[in-house]
Amino acid sequence: MPRVSICIPAYKADYFELCLRSALAQSFTDVEILVSDDCPTDEIQAICRNYERFVQYSRNPNPGPENNVRRLVEIASGEYIKFLFDDDVLHPFCIQFLLEALESTKERNTRLSFSPRYLIDGKNHTTGFINHFNASGDSLKIVSGDDFLRLTALNHVNLVGEYTTALFRKKDAFDSNGQFRLYKMQGDLFPGLIDLSAWVELAQLGNFVIHPTPLSYFRRHENATSNPQINWKFIYAITYYEDVLNFAFERGYLPASDLPTSYRNLLNIYRHWQNSFPQLGARIAQIEEALM
Repeated sequence: MPRVSICIPAYKADYFELCLRSALAQSFTDVEILVSDDCPTDEIQAICRNYERFVQYSRNPNPGPENNVRRLVEIASGEYIKFLFDDDVLHPFCIQFLLEALESTKERNTRLSFSPRYLIDGKNHTTGFINHFNASGDSLKIVSGDDFLRLTALNHVNLVGEYTTALFRKKDAFDSNGQFRLYKMQGDLFPGLIDLSAWVELAQLGNFVIHPTPLSYFRRHENATSNPQINWKFIYAITYYEDVLNFAFERGYLPASDLPTSYRNLLNIYRHWQNSFPQLGARIAQIEEALM
């Protein structure tokens, strides 16, 4: 059994080979590389044929990003799960450093390791750097699950980031009944952010550890699913933060004294997106009235 399953939910072929090569170039080699293919053409499969000695390729029988992510966790045989989305790139020491961070802090009940990350564009140029917890130097940084939930509900920001930036244990992706717990589908839809939902679930189990070295590259480009102009479901990525706010308050992670600030911050998010999603107007009016 490999220690780590590198799980690649593949849909777009544009940057897939570069993505795959970054998985193959990892310093930590006790891995399996799983590609679950959602691409409507055979482009992904054709690329994988060139690396068939190193890659376990299969078609996703139930297409869709949520189903593809869940399927990969279910078929993975590794103790740890390391996602890599098809347009992102891993630093060569990503898995080694994140695994070492998680294992060296397990007595502190850490359930997730992640790092700061770079933003890149379609030409592989660096366009930004994200380090919400200001991790730096040579030391690991621990963030309690409770603090993560409070800060997320207060600020409405995905403080960990995308799946590509994190590593976690496979067993933590399932509840005591063996059911997948990282996000709960509503029919064929998850009305939220599947990465943030996973972090919310894992934060209830324990703490997070941050490695200070930037270990992944998240690509932003015009064809990305995170582009609201082409993804009709993006509205759920915005309103999901209100679901997290309500959950955190109901479970006691967000104290009542923080509610006014949390709702004011949420208003700023909704107002920012109102031109793109006019349906937010009614909710903006309701929150404004409640805060008067």
